[in-house]
Amino acid sequence: MSNFMMNMISWILLLLVILTLYLIDKINHLAKMYEAPKPETEPSLPDFGAEIPGDLLFSGLEGKKLWDAMNGKQVEGFDATLIEALRPHYEPILREHITASFKDGIEDALGGTENHMPSSTRKISTARGHIQSWLPPQHLGSVYRSALEFAGSYCENPDPEVLLRLKQTVDSVVDMLYQRVGITNEVPFSEFLFEEVSVAQPDDASDDAMLALTDESGSSEVLGDGLLENSDTREPTPEELAQGLEHVQAYEDQQRQEVAAETVDAVMHPDALTHSDAAPLEAKPV
Repeated sequence: MSNFMMNMISWILLLLVILTLYLIDKINHLAKMYEAPKPETEPSLPDFGAEIPGDLLFSGLEGKKLWDAMNGKQVEGFDATLIEALRPHYEPILREHITASFKDGIEDALGGTENHMPSSTRKISTARGHIQSWLPPQHLGSVYRSALEFAGSYCENPDPEVLLRLKQTVDSVVDMLYQRVGITNEVPFSEFLFEEVSVAQPDDASDDAMLALTDESGSSEVLGDGLLENSDTREPTPEELAQGLEHVQAYEDQQRQEVAAETVDAVMHPDALTHSDAAPLEAKPV
């Protein structure tokens, strides 16, 4: 066989190998393009740039967008009729967010925590999971400060006028929030929020005990029958002190009189004293 035929056969084999490799690569590429998609474990929801909420009823609408939608603002991807249908379900979320902010003020007042602005974003639990709620911080601040004053200065010094002012502040803020979202507030929040803390009442027993220890002038008296407080020692009364002093003086006067009488007898009757002293020295007859 000539060299020409050998070269021709070699080139033909080389072209067949190249063509085979090309077809294999093409088939693999087409197979990847038409591969069946894997089933998703969770349904896909619209991406609104935030974490997907647990409450699927709102379909990803949460946070500030939820507040804006309830205020009547147009939110992309949501129909106005859908927003209107969600409005009754939004009322428990709004109520829980306001109540939680009030409780924060109560807890900070009782715990002595420094006054701070409550967070406008809060995770609210619902019957279907949870959702991120957002409310204007200035309104939440009014509710929080009212609770702080109620559990703080008001409970220490109760004043009906102060309590009325705090209740009116909370009710006006709550009514404003409900009006902005187009929901009617059936029950004023002041009827159940201000029951969180019991106002301290004066102790009648301690007052009675204090009255028993003081007279009309407010000065302390002796406890019991002349006993000092926290002591078993009896304190004598002024009358008893005066009587005791008189007895001491009378006793001293009596002693001085007796000593003086003995001295006078010794001077006026020396023989009797000598005789009496010498008598025991005389010898008795045997």
